[in-house]
Amino acid sequence: MTHTLLEGWSDFGVAAAGATAALAGLLVVAMSVNVAEIMGSKVTVAGARTTIASLVLAIAASLLILPAGQTLGGLGIPALVLAVAASFVQVAAIRTQGHAEAEGMTTGVRAVSIGLAAAEHVPFLVGAVLLVAGVDAGLWWLVVGIVAVVVSSMVNAWVLLIEVRR
Repeated sequence: MTHTLLEGWSDFGVAAAGATAALAGLLVVAMSVNVAEIMGSKVTVAGARTTIASLVLAIAASLLILPAGQTLGGLGIPALVLAVAASFVQVAAIRTQGHAEAEGMTTGVRAVSIGLAAAEHVPFLVGAVLLVAGVDAGLWWLVVGIVAVVVSSMVNAWVLLIEVRR
């Protein structure tokens, strides 16, 4: 039996897609203003890349909620593919940050950065698996992932706009 999304989720999808798309636009502007400083460090390049990948994941997951009659599995399968792809980008960034002592990144900053990275992708992976299994609680996991991406992206946007100039 296929389960369709509950009524009202499309409103969340519209709001989340708009918010994350606006944030992605602001991040691109921040990166273009400081492109020389960002390109001067493997850590900031990795941070910019993973932030964009996370925002694309959040935007796409939000848009996948929108089609009328969408089934849980119909949302879960592409969400899982996107979450796995974005997680590969995230793991590569974490590996880069693991070698960041030479660039002045302290252990505490690195730990917070890695924690934020995990906090934003794990909910997408859990939610997508639940949705594929037909469990509607997976939608709430996507919500947690989208909120985590917004928070993490705001922090990363600050770093890419302000902190790279210090």
